[in-house]
Order: sequence, then structure tokens, then C-alpha cells
Amino acid sequence: MLKIKNSIIFSLIVSVVLLLFTIYFFIHHFSFLINLILVLLLLFLLIYSFFKLKDVEKQHIHQLKHYRETLEQQKFQLKIQEDEILHQIRFLKEQGKYIEGQKQELEESIRYAFRIQQAILPPMYFIDRLLAEYFILYIPKAVVSGDFYYVEQVQDYIIVAAVDCTGHGVPGAMMSVIGYDILNQAIKINQKTKPSEILNFLDIGVSDFLRQTYNESGVNDGMDVSVVSIHRFHQLVEFAGAYHEVYYTHHGKIFEIKGDKLPIGVNFDGFADTFTNHALPVSKGDMIYLFSDGYADQFGGQHNKKFKYNRLKNLLWQISSQHALEQKEILSKTFNDWKGDNEQTDDVLLIGIRI
Repeated sequence: MLKIKNSIIFSLIVSVVLLLFTIYFFIHHFSFLINLILVLLLLFLLIYSFFKLKDVEKQHIHQLKHYRETLEQQKFQLKIQEDEILHQIRFLKEQGKYIEGQKQELEESIRYAFRIQQAILPPMYFIDRLLAEYFILYIPKAVVSGDFYYVEQVQDYIIVAAVDCTGHGVPGAMMSVIGYDILNQAIKINQKTKPSEILNFLDIGVSDFLRQTYNESGVNDGMDVSVVSIHRFHQLVEFAGAYHEVYYTHHGKIFEIKGDKLPIGVNFDGFADTFTNHALPVSKGDMIYLFSDGYADQFGGQHNKKFKYNRLKNLLWQISSQHALEQKEILSKTFNDWKGDNEQTDDVLLIGIRI
């Protein structure tokens, strides 16, 4: 196209020059032949330029047609893309509504599960009748918890247990219902008061309930438990633990008794574990502490590390002389300060009882 335009311009320039020469020669009476040749050349150039202009016009029309067709195709493609985008938007909105509905149903189910779990836990007014001074620090990681506490009276004994089921949230809560029911069978129905016997009963019950013998069900869940039995009229306290320890204070010091390194449940060989019973040498005014691993395992602090058991043990010793409710406030604040902006690692359960 550019070459054609240049050719036309050149022809027009030459035509103008020839025209000027023709006029000049005509005025000065040059020969007729020269004037004729110049006129013919001028006509040729003008005709040539005319046809060239026609070619340019045709090419312009062709290009415009091509551009129009291209624009129409692009417009058509954009319309297809627009329709697809609108379809995707409608689909995403429908999916969003569906997901929102599923979320609401799930949240309602979890809230209902929370009410059920709260219903099986012993109420505070019941515990207040059995224990003169105590605290229970209970901080679930989710709405429902895999940790739970158990308090019951059998004859002249008060049985207190801190139970940490496998997992947290809904799976842990399901295990907690199983554990609570079997504890009730051991203590309320079978009248067991010795902590080691309670753990033996719980161990058999969980394995049977989940059909864990020879790994029949493929379920490997269990629970870690600490149980104390407190005689109401004598300062007699017994303890047994399954992967749980107990802290207690005596004469201004704090001591620890470790439980057996045996879980509750998961008896693939079909034989129940045998747990060890311990007597705690406590006297009036001493404190007993039962807990799950959630407090000690919480990440936080300046270096974002676990709180750990030694730090927890020292903290309990430092605050053990204060009233149980004040201890609970200190423990709660310390936990939240340590956690900071971190996500809570696990369910937290910590029980303190004044003898």
C-alpha cells in the first residue's frame, strides 16, 4: 500500500513538472512535436495516477471490509466469553448458596452436639456439693471437645477424672460420650472406687465398644486418663493414670506421680492392661492437680515454643496457696498471654482440688 501511494505521488509530481514544461515550451514557441509529446506524457501520467487511485480505493474498501469482519468475529467471541462468564457467575452463586446451606446445617449440628456434651458433664451445683474448694479450667479447641471431666460420689468416695480422648472437635467429642458412659458403668453401676480398677474397666470397655481386638474395626482411637479417689471423711487419696500424671502439694512443695505408659483401649491382642494404684501422702490444705496435655503443649511465648510440663508444674506450685478460683484466673490469663495470636493447639483441661 505504501509503495502504491509513493508511486501516485511521484506520478503527480512528474505530471505537474511536465505541465509546467509544456506551458513554458508553448509560450516560447517550441516545436509542435515537443509540445505534443509533453502533452501525451502528461495525459499518460494523469491516467496512470487515476487508475492507481482506483486501486488504492479498492484496497481501502477491501481492508475496511476485512477489519469489519474481524471486528464482528471479535465481537462474537467476546459475546461467547461474556455468556460463559455469566454462566460461571450464576454457577458460583448457586454453589455459594449450597455451601452456605451446608455450613449452616453443620454449625447447627455442632451446636446441638455441644449441648449434648454439656448435658452429660456434671453440673457445677453438683460438684459444689462434693468439693469444698476446687476449679476446673476447661477450654475446648473447637465448639465441642475431646477432653472431659468426670466427678461422682460412690459411697464415701468422691471420684474425679480428667480424660483426654484421641483428637478434638467432633471425633473427640464422640469418643468422650463413649468414655463417659463406660465410666458411669464402672463407678455408678459397678460401684468401683479404686482408680486402678476403674481404669481396667474403662480399658476393657473401650476396646470392646470399638471392636479393637485383633484390629477388627480398624479404629485405633483411645484415651489418656487420670483418676483420683478421695475419701470424704479421711485424708485418703488414691491415683491411677493412663499416660497421665498427677501433681500434688505437700508441706509447701509440689510432687509428681506418673501414671502407667498404657493407653485406654487399643488392646489389639485381646488382653486388658493392668494399671497401678498409688496412694498420695496428702493432708488438709494440700492441692491435687489433674490435667490433659493441652495446656503444656500450647505453642506461644517469645520464641513460639511449647509451654511444657516443667513450667506448668512450677506455676502450679507458685499459686497453690491461693484460693482455687484465683488459681483458675491466673492459669487462664497465663495461657492466653502465652498463646497470643497463635491458634490453640489442643483442648485444655486442668482440675485443681483442695484437700
